[in-house]
Parts: sequence; C-alpha cells; structure tokens
Amino acid sequence: MTPKPWVHEQELVGDASCRRYARIRDRSDRTAILARYPPTVRSQLVRDLEVRAWCAANGLRVPALLDHDLDRGWVVLEDFGPDDAEASLEKTPAAGRQALTLQLLSPLSMLAGLLPTDLPPWNPPLDRNRLRWELAGFELWFIRHYLELAPSTEVGRWLDDLVAAIDEHPRRVCHRDYNLNNLFFLASGQVGSIDYQDILVGPDTYDAVSLLGERGLPRLLKEPDKRGVQEAWAHDTNAEPGWRERWLLVRVQRALKVLGTFSRLVVTGSEPYSSWMENLALETGPQLATLEGPSELVDLLLD
Repeated sequence: MTPKPWVHEQELVGDASCRRYARIRDRSDRTAILARYPPTVRSQLVRDLEVRAWCAANGLRVPALLDHDLDRGWVVLEDFGPDDAEASLEKTPAAGRQALTLQLLSPLSMLAGLLPTDLPPWNPPLDRNRLRWELAGFELWFIRHYLELAPSTEVGRWLDDLVAAIDEHPRRVCHRDYNLNNLFFLASGQVGSIDYQDILVGPDTYDAVSLLGERGLPRLLKEPDKRGVQEAWAHDTNAEPGWRERWLLVRVQRALKVLGTFSRLVVTGSEPYSSWMENLALETGPQLATLEGPSELVDLLLD
C-alpha cells in the first residue's frame, strides 16, 4: 500500500541492494522516492536514517526526509529527478562534459575536509582485512564461478601484497559508491548524492577512482579531460604527494572487487552486468600489467 497522500506508484529498477524503490506522486503531480525495506533488513532502516541525518548535517547534499514508518519498514525521500549524472552527461555535447564533471568534485572536497574520527562507526573501515575480503570475492566469483577456473596461490599472494600497500595510504571519509548513477545535478547548482548508506573511512583516492573509472564515465569523457579532472581533484582535496601511484593501486583493487560483485550478480541471474564486466576487465588488464601483476591474472582479464 502506498503511503498517503501519495496516490500513484511506479517501481524503479533496483541495483544490488535488497531495498525496493518506487517513484510516487501526489494529486498535484509532486514526486518523491519510496524505499521499502524487506523484513530481513528492516533493522537497517534506523541506522540508514541516522546516516542520512549525519551526511546532511556535515554538508553532503542527500535527499530530504519527507516521511517514514519504522514498523512497516518504509521511508519517503526527496526525488532528485529521473536523470542521474550519467544521463545528464550523455545529453551534454562532448566539449562541455569535463566542465560538468568538475562539478562532481565538490562533495569530495567536502568529505576531504572531515576528520575520519568525525564519522560514527556504522560501517567497518576499508582496512587491509576488508580490502582483502573484497578480493576474495573476486577470486571466488570471477575466477572460480564466472571463468570456471581455480585461483592460483601466486594470484592470492599478489592480492595480499596489493592490499598491504593500500593499507598504508592516507585515510579519508569515503562515500563508498561514488559513481555517476548515484549523483545528480540539482537545479540549485548542488550535486545530490544517493546510496550513501555505506559511508566509511578508506583510502584517500577511493571515491575519485570510483567516479572516473566506473560506470559510464570512461566512455563519456576523453582521456585528456579525465586527466584534467584528476588534477583538479588532487588540488581541491589537498591530496598528499604520491597520489598518482596510490590512485593506480586503488583503481586495480576496486576494479577487481567490482568484477567479483558483478560476477556474482551475473552468475545468479542479473545479465545486464555482463557488458560492464567486459569493459572493466579490458581496462584493468593493462593497469595490472603496469603494476607487474601476475601474467596469469593479466591474461584472465584480457582474454
């Protein structure tokens, strides 16, 4: 049943979350987003409301809370509109896309100004153990289930070394899934952000790596324009020296982690992720070769 005074409900295509979303309208055609939490995750609703309030109080433009019912497991949030940042960039001529992308750095500058100790411990940090746990998903789902091969000990040792190096990087409050499909250009000139529930402390380059290396941005922005956005991010967030080397390490770790996640979704029936996987693997292979990763792993990504 749709909460009052909303009278029309249109289901939205979900992502990997078990939450269910719909765009709802009232009689004056005002819209909002309805998020439903199934009984298995209903306890997360209180925490997610806390995260939303903290993000808003600390300068991250997240959807306003319009209504909620903890017992029934639903929340009504401000609707940022049907066009996410990817759709907006696709509608923008190529010559104007870099300028639009640069606007997406403003939330990252805000997060860079926060102390990691300012963030309540809702989510465990992206430390060495968690980074390696994510790559275990890559070994299990991409190599073993998707490619139907056995992960080698050489690959495992190299992944151990990769996360050990990343664990030494400067730490920062991270959105955690900072990509075009979670970002919106608002009429106010602000950048709106959704899917903020997993906010945590992680490597300083993490969100920027996600923005520039995933979803639609690699195909929407030319390489010189991407390098310009990288430089602007480093300047705007006062990145410590050596950020380019850190960027590459985090880029490879996150790409392998995402390949593991997408493989799990494909193996369990979510075919739309296949095209993203192919492009991501082809982009990651040469980067991994630059880091002198195992030739076996490079070959798996490029084949």
